[in-house]
Formats: sequence, structure tokens, C-alpha cells
Amino acid sequence: MKAMDRTGFEPFSRRGRARARTRGRLTRAAFLLQHAGQELLAREALLPPAPEGPILDMGATLPAASGLLHISLDVTAARLPPTGLRLVAEEDRLPIRDGTLARIRSVMLWHGVNDLPGALVLARRALMPGGRLLAVFPAGDCLQPLREAFLEADLATGGKVPARVGPTVDPAQGAGLLQRAGFRDPVAEVVTVTARYSSLTALAHDLRDMGETGWLEARDRRATTRARWAAAEAAFAARGRGGKTEVAIGLLFLSARAP
Repeated sequence: MKAMDRTGFEPFSRRGRARARTRGRLTRAAFLLQHAGQELLAREALLPPAPEGPILDMGATLPAASGLLHISLDVTAARLPPTGLRLVAEEDRLPIRDGTLARIRSVMLWHGVNDLPGALVLARRALMPGGRLLAVFPAGDCLQPLREAFLEADLATGGKVPARVGPTVDPAQGAGLLQRAGFRDPVAEVVTVTARYSSLTALAHDLRDMGETGWLEARDRRATTRARWAAAEAAFAARGRGGKTEVAIGLLFLSARAP
């Protein structure tokens, strides 16, 4: 997605995103983060070796080869490991010198970047020649039952229909984004993960625990009324079967190398 329109508007609140990731608890909701990280590592193992050198992990700490410099990055210190090299920064404001890194791996973070094309360019510049980029993040039609349930509730209870779920990257554009950023051998793959929820409230708790709520810039700052939430709960349950509603999340995996 583009950084901002001609008025300077950004889709995501930078401060709100950091605050949401700080308050997230990653307890039961960690299943999606763990799955994405494991899948990324499995894909990395199938790729030709990258040059030896420093590794930058964004969003999650992944295993690194012994003896190599390993740096962890997040938009909040609360999500960084307690030890090692730690960097609090945003992906589209990456404070890394050109040609420094052998690998960049990003897990479940780039769906909240205001300037994804710019972040990709900075990542490519930070990599040494032949350096490897691997990333995974939600894309496409994610959380459709949640979107539909709130739309139905908003229309039924009257008033305006506020934005509730942020924009996502079109998976079909993944390889093109890598090419335009100057990467070689771009690969984009979408894997759909489906979770089953007994209620909209349970889904909302997981999203909050993962730090995925409260950073959409255009969101309605007012609390959702009880009547509107009850209507959304009913609409969400109506889309279920056997007491559970399936919620699909498309994970976009990107890989490429620096020229």
C-alpha cells in the first residue's frame, strides 16, 4: 500500500500501533504468530544459502546460526527479547546502513506499515549483494466474518458505518512490489489459515492480545454501544456452524534477494 495520499494521510496510527503491540499479551493468541514463523523458517530452509553476516528479525525472534550477529526489531520495546541487540524502529524508517545485512526476516508485522513500498526499498538497500529477504504478514480478504458482522450490525442499528478493519495488501501485487523495490528472484505465495471461534468476543480478545486493534487511523474513537455489539455478535454467530464460526486469514509469504 502507498504511504499516504496527497493530503498526507496515513492509514495507520504509528503511535496507536506501538501502543497496541505494547499492551498485547500473546498468550493463547500466539498460535498464529508461531505458525507464521515456523512456515517462514521452512521456506527459508529450501532457499539457496544467503551470504554470511548479520541477520535482522522484525516482529519475532527466530533462530539464527551461531556466531552470527543477530538484531531484533519491533515498533515497541515490549515485543523485543530481553537480551541481545535490540532496535525500536518502524520498517519504513529503517535506521540501517546500506549493504549491512545478510538476511532480513519479518514475521507478522508488515501489514501495519504505512509505506510498504518504501519499507521494501529500505530493506533492499540494507542488504548486502545477494542478501535474502523473507517476510510473512496477513493480506487479502482477512477476517471477512468480522467485517460482515459489523457491517450488518452498523446498518441494522442506524447511523454511520465506521471503518473497523484496516486495508490489506492484494496478494497478487506481492511479486510486483518486490520487483519495483529492486529485488531479484521475487516469490509471493498465499497460505490461508482458518481458526474457529465460538463468539465475536473471543475473536476480539485474540486480536487485542496479538496487538492488532486500535491503530486504524480512521477508526471510530467512541466505544461500540451494547446494542451494536450484540447485533454484531448475533450476525457473527449466524455465519457459524456447530457453535463455531470459521475465520480465514490469508498469510502472504514473500522472498527475494538483493542484487
